[in-house]
Amino acid sequence: MKIVVADPIFLTDEYRKRLEALGELEIYKNVPFSHDEFIERIMDAEVVIVGRYGVDARAISSAPKLKLICLWQTGFDNVDLEAATDHGVIVSNVPSYAFESVAEFVFALALNLLRKVHLADMNLREGLFDWRYYVGNQLMSKTIGVLGTGEIGKRVIQIAHGFNMNVLSVTAHPSPERAKALGVKFVDLDTLLSESDIVTLHVPLTPETEHMIGSRELAKMKPTAILINTARGKVVDEVALIEALKEKKIAGAGLDVFEKEPLPTNSPLLVMNNVVLTPHIAFLSEESLDECTYVSIENVEMFTKGKLQNVVNPLVLKG
Repeated sequence: MKIVVADPIFLTDEYRKRLEALGELEIYKNVPFSHDEFIERIMDAEVVIVGRYGVDARAISSAPKLKLICLWQTGFDNVDLEAATDHGVIVSNVPSYAFESVAEFVFALALNLLRKVHLADMNLREGLFDWRYYVGNQLMSKTIGVLGTGEIGKRVIQIAHGFNMNVLSVTAHPSPERAKALGVKFVDLDTLLSESDIVTLHVPLTPETEHMIGSRELAKMKPTAILINTARGKVVDEVALIEALKEKKIAGAGLDVFEKEPLPTNSPLLVMNNVVLTPHIAFLSEESLDECTYVSIENVEMFTKGKLQNVVNPLVLKG
């Protein structure tokens, strides 16, 4: 069995040896320069482990031996699941990892914005040492609106309570019991947007959630509120967000994800001082990297034993 690590992932010697024990292993440590190069890398593979690179229908059809695409991440919107299923290719992911890292990063972005840390750092390096420019806001007693109460959303809620914040949430399955257990008030989206000082997004990218935050939703937010997105870029209509930031309809945004990644060098976001931008790193910690690789390799090992786990296209199993 040929296993290909098609683009960079965290891979220690211990994990490499576990893969080598399963078959012929080929590891690529750089991102493909082109889609054709990516296809060339995987065309003879039975198992492909992918970090960030997308796997479309053309790539899948160009790899006739392919049996498993193992995603080194939770999200699977970068894979053509329909094409994979049609070709009998199983797709697995890492469904629950990095929620601590992502949840903590939400507050790193929020505090950076609210306390103007990014501006203070930049100006101090230019010789400006004056406290009057950086009067910010504290988190205590503020209201945070959490969209989504999966593992990350729940951890965000826990941290928010540590700051003595009020918590509103939107979830697909609200109940008085869940509200009490989480210490939140479940509300509809419009109420959350209009009453929150911080709105943070923790939903997967689906046809239903794409652009769920657009012009209408941004207009509902307080002019003093900030938006945090560590979920997926396309959950937010980026054009509408840029317009809202320019017109000061909201106070700021902390963005770790974007509609197009890498963020284009001509994006208006890059010259705005009321945004904090990071290159899709909310998940990134030594602890989360190790956990992600552990589960990914376990996915491959279980596949070789005929004991599938973390399959995101279960219809393929019925074929």
